Amino acid sequence: MNLNVLLYTIIGISLGLFFVLLIVFQILRRRQGGSAAYQVNKGYTDLIEPKQKTTRQRLVNFFQKSYVIFSRTPLLESYTAKIRKRLSTIHSYDEFTMRKETMKIAYLTLGILFVGVLLLVLINRDPVFLAMVVVATVVLNGMLIDTFVGRVEDRLLKQLSHLMTDVRHYYHQHGMVEEAIYEAGQVSKYEAQLHAERIYEVLTANDPQDELENYYEVAPSRFLKAFAGISFLVKEYGDKKINNGSMYLNGLSRLTQEINLEILRRDRLRYLFSGLTIIALAPVFFTKPIEVWARGHFPSMDDFYAGKIGFFTKMVIFAVILLSYVLLRKMQENDEGKYAAKANRIKWEQRVYEWKPAAWVVDRLVPGQHTKQHFKLTRLLKDTSSPLTIEWLYLQRILLCLASFLILVSTMFYIHHVAKQNVLYAPTKNTTLFGQLSPEEEKKAEAITVSDRKIILAVKDEPDPKKREELVRAAVKAQAGRDATKDVINKDAARVLEKLDTLENEYFKWWELVIAVGVATVGYYLPLWMIEFRRRMREMDMQNEVDQFHTIIAMLCEIERISVENILEWMERFAVVFRQPLQICLMDYEAGGEKAMEQLKEDAPFVPFVRTVERLLVAVEKIPIRQAFDDLETERVYYQEQRKEQYERIINEKASWGKMIGFVPMYALVFLYLVIPLIWMSMNQMSTYFTQITTIQ
Repeated sequence: MNLNVLLYTIIGISLGLFFVLLIVFQILRRRQGGSAAYQVNKGYTDLIEPKQKTTRQRLVNFFQKSYVIFSRTPLLESYTAKIRKRLSTIHSYDEFTMRKETMKIAYLTLGILFVGVLLLVLINRDPVFLAMVVVATVVLNGMLIDTFVGRVEDRLLKQLSHLMTDVRHYYHQHGMVEEAIYEAGQVSKYEAQLHAERIYEVLTANDPQDELENYYEVAPSRFLKAFAGISFLVKEYGDKKINNGSMYLNGLSRLTQEINLEILRRDRLRYLFSGLTIIALAPVFFTKPIEVWARGHFPSMDDFYAGKIGFFTKMVIFAVILLSYVLLRKMQENDEGKYAAKANRIKWEQRVYEWKPAAWVVDRLVPGQHTKQHFKLTRLLKDTSSPLTIEWLYLQRILLCLASFLILVSTMFYIHHVAKQNVLYAPTKNTTLFGQLSPEEEKKAEAITVSDRKIILAVKDEPDPKKREELVRAAVKAQAGRDATKDVINKDAARVLEKLDTLENEYFKWWELVIAVGVATVGYYLPLWMIEFRRRMREMDMQNEVDQFHTIIAMLCEIERISVENILEWMERFAVVFRQPLQICLMDYEAGGEKAMEQLKEDAPFVPFVRTVERLLVAVEKIPIRQAFDDLETERVYYQEQRKEQYERIINEKASWGKMIGFVPMYALVFLYLVIPLIWMSMNQMSTYFTQITTIQ
């Protein structure tokens, strides 16, 4: 009854807040409508726009007004800002469109979550299940935002591919880069048109070099940066004829090929990973249905689900679900938009580390700067392009260790409390009976429980075991009456004494402390393992990024005035995995190019990347850049076939990892929560059954 009242209270509060927001919205609209500026603006709008607004116009206006309301609401303000930040990393919308796209994603996400949570709460109101639903809601929220933002990113890539084709067509007609981009932008879709017009403004500006640098700062895609850069170079230094035709058109072809490969990779991974996250989270919602089904068909399973082992198994399954979800998210964090969002996240570790007691503890655990362990951790963080420092990493490890220990210890105490409550209040079943109790038998079992509980509460404070046994027998005899036989009294007394022993044994034991310490140790190393797992996943994409570097170099080496430093700058703009070491190399390049590139080889020891850097190193003073990379053109067909094979292998490897991780929670649910307990209960019943047969006289 308390849960029902709580549920109805929550629903009532939610509806009340909705109506309050609606009233506030109406008040703000009326105040705005009464202002002079609004009336003037409305007059102009009425002259331009038709009186009858279409459904699409009403929807757009609704999104714009909703954005204003959400921005003024405390909790919704941060939620909207989070979605807007994710969109801004992959697209440079104008303000009007940015608000519309932000509210689209916000309404879709909140609507799906609200309907899903409401249905689940109406189906099952178990407190543990509700706690799992809350956590699953937070998890699904991030997944839905990633899904909708990813759609925007994919749409931009596909539009860019068509834009390149149109630029190629109009370049054949005009022979001028800026005019071709302008004409192509006019026939492109909205997102691509925005960027085409911006690049046209860059190329026609009074100082295009500065405008190009400004565009590099806000361009949401590395492909757009490369397109703007190659267009600027051709406009400044002119196009020239090469073996395959125009240098500019050849560069566009290579860039279009990279975009198409990226689209194919995303589509293939989306197809292979589709549903895996849902499959990993599905066991959260199926624990209760499985429990209800098992209890309905196998009544003896009540002891498992209501006991300590059942509760602990449920917690283990929940931990497996969360871990699987996190691993699946890590496998999909190698895209450019997600990298940028990760790098710009709020660094809460820095704020905690600024607290002196926390810094004192962390500094005692961090390895020394000149030790082997410090070098390994530094290399690991560099390989994953992690925004963490070693101190922040150790802070995460310490906090997760403490949280794991406290959560497990609290869970142990709660499990003991549940076990005691079951002993005192659960119906006392006859061990010689199988199957589900009839209503009469259940009432009798509850009466026995009430009788036993009175005796237990009366004698539990007696420290002497012998005297306690005498008190139990006396109390049982008094309740049984004069007609009770000696066997019945002994049997009832043994049952009460067994319950007393069970209550006495329900305390926090030393081996439970050992388990808690073990789990805390796992929690201490878990952030390190997650970074190592991320490094392994990123290694799969390293070869792909090196191949993309080769495409960029093949485009640039045809330009006579290009230098090694310029190529490194282009590589840094196009990089995701190798971005951080390339940034360090560029900062140190003016102090000595060869020394900076030698350090780059040490910071990024991936063999194919090192070979590319060695070629650039040779091209610093000894030979021209085109000669250092002459095989990129002569063996282009071979490299294309090799790259296709590598793409297929990387995608298949990721898919196999994803399927294995995604189905682990389902296997854990079926076997740990149903199959193994069912076998165990069946064996116990069979043992009891054979014992009864052997005791038959």
